[in-house]
Amino acid sequence: MATTNSLLLYKDPIAAADEVKVIKSAKPNIISLAEDRKGALWMGTREGKIWQLHEDKWLAQTNFSQTNAITAIVPDTDGSMWVGTDGNGLYRLKNGSFHHLDKSEGLLSDVIRTLYLDGQGTLWIGTGDEGLSRWHNGRIDNFTPREGLPEKNISQILEDDAGRLWLGSSRGIACVNKHRLDELAAGQIPAVYPQLFGRAEGMLSEECTGGFYPAGLKTKSGLLWFSTLKGVVVVDPRVQPATTLMPNTVLEEVLVDGVPDPMLHVSSPKTARRSGQPGNGVSQLETLRITPGKHRVEFRYTGLSFDAPELIRFRYRLEGLDTDWVEAGTWRTAFYSYLPPGDYRFRVAACNSDGVWNENESGLELTVLRHFWQTWWFITWAGLSLMVSVVGTVRIVEKRKLHRRLKRLEQERVLERERTRIAQDLHDEMGAKLCRISFLSEHARRGELPPEELQDQITSISDASREVLHSLDEIVWAVNPQNDTLEHAASYIGQYAQEYFQMTGIQCELDIPTQLPAYPLSSQMRHHLFLATHEALTNILKHSGATRAKISMISGNATFEISIADNGKGFNSSAIESKPESPATASGNGLNNMCQRLADIGGRCRIESALGQGTNIRFVIPLNFFAKDV
Repeated sequence: MATTNSLLLYKDPIAAADEVKVIKSAKPNIISLAEDRKGALWMGTREGKIWQLHEDKWLAQTNFSQTNAITAIVPDTDGSMWVGTDGNGLYRLKNGSFHHLDKSEGLLSDVIRTLYLDGQGTLWIGTGDEGLSRWHNGRIDNFTPREGLPEKNISQILEDDAGRLWLGSSRGIACVNKHRLDELAAGQIPAVYPQLFGRAEGMLSEECTGGFYPAGLKTKSGLLWFSTLKGVVVVDPRVQPATTLMPNTVLEEVLVDGVPDPMLHVSSPKTARRSGQPGNGVSQLETLRITPGKHRVEFRYTGLSFDAPELIRFRYRLEGLDTDWVEAGTWRTAFYSYLPPGDYRFRVAACNSDGVWNENESGLELTVLRHFWQTWWFITWAGLSLMVSVVGTVRIVEKRKLHRRLKRLEQERVLERERTRIAQDLHDEMGAKLCRISFLSEHARRGELPPEELQDQITSISDASREVLHSLDEIVWAVNPQNDTLEHAASYIGQYAQEYFQMTGIQCELDIPTQLPAYPLSSQMRHHLFLATHEALTNILKHSGATRAKISMISGNATFEISIADNGKGFNSSAIESKPESPATASGNGLNNMCQRLADIGGRCRIESALGQGTNIRFVIPLNFFAKDV
């Protein structure tokens, strides 16, 4: 019975096979037959054996050992034989030896259902669970439903006179041009779109059988015969079927986090044409806006066609995210687990059974809103803030480096000044006194002096030696870093004052706190403070005529004070105070030296005296200056 789609259907299969005599003892279960180029008949069994009928003799291939069923046998132009197995891949018998091809060699599957060798020497391999493979010049290419094939189970392969392959599968018969498969293998196109034949075209069963090879054949007239579960289907490839109507695509709904968006509704194509919209069955109210955050977006679409709607294939693309079309096959859902903030346009298109795509695509514009920290003004502000922070940090780092460098230079300058002071002290005090001792010693050695004068000379040498020892002790104390504390300075000054007034007739009284704060003092500060105190003690001894002297030390929260008072004759003067920025002047170089020394270390010198009431000299030093100096 002829149909409008060039298929002929027969309810009973045609059996045309001659009786073949085989060795009764072998009892083979034959499932595949082939004739080689020399006219010999080859037979494959379900037990995995290969027999050859040559000159009325059956010969077994004893060098071929495997247990999988022989599903297909095809002779090649070079005299070799291709043998397909059910689970053990593909073999090529040439010159008495077998070469094995399986998945490890690039074959799509080890389950072979059918083989076909075309006129160009290309072997087409139909598998039972993965799709179609192609072997040509030692290279294997694979084609699966991901590239457009309708089914993984390819049980029959035939070729018409126009160079098109007809693939019998579990879901009908697919027709595809070999040239399109070449373009697909070369990466020139993403997928192929075979022409499909099934129940809509008159097939009683879409499942083509593959339990015996060859299960399909091509007649001399060009007709293609396919065996199915419900009879034989005959295709006349020369008859072109009527063009299939183009399916209309409809975007049914959009789900955001599994919830349908109410802004989208579906209208019929007829309603859309009346409203002036393209006849794609979609009516859009406005751009879909999605709140900020991470959302799952799902687009559900379908195709409107009365001609086998289950065979409609789709492709979609989300402009702004997808770089190219996504081939969806017959799947009617596009899922995106996350959409970054931005503007997008979703497009979906469908093609008919002839592989022609509908130019009227359905579409939807949508916008994923941004969090405030993702907006351009916030990013600009953050960028400027970061830039300012980096510049500020760099400036702070550079300033600290400069500060450390200046501090290091200052320390070097202070060290150099301290070395100069030590050298000057050694030269002025130690050198002069040692020179005097040397002169007195030489004079005593050479001169012939009376015993009384000699005794005075020795006494002078002894006194000068003690002065040298005192000076040396002062220098060592000033440069020793272990004495760089306020407590050591106060203790040393007190001890020095007591020793200074010994055997002078002046009674010395000390009032020093038992505990002083642990503030650090540099050697320069201790030196200035000691020399100022020494100058005050010298004035008491030389000029005051006092019988009592009192040295008091007071430590407050922010200052340290040394008070040196005597009960001498005093002098007629008002209070004299020297500040760091403007030291006061006073009569006498000694008073000026004390004021200047205190000013150099950030302190003040106050001198209070009256005729007949003694003198009180106070050295006031801020404690925070100690820490800053160190």
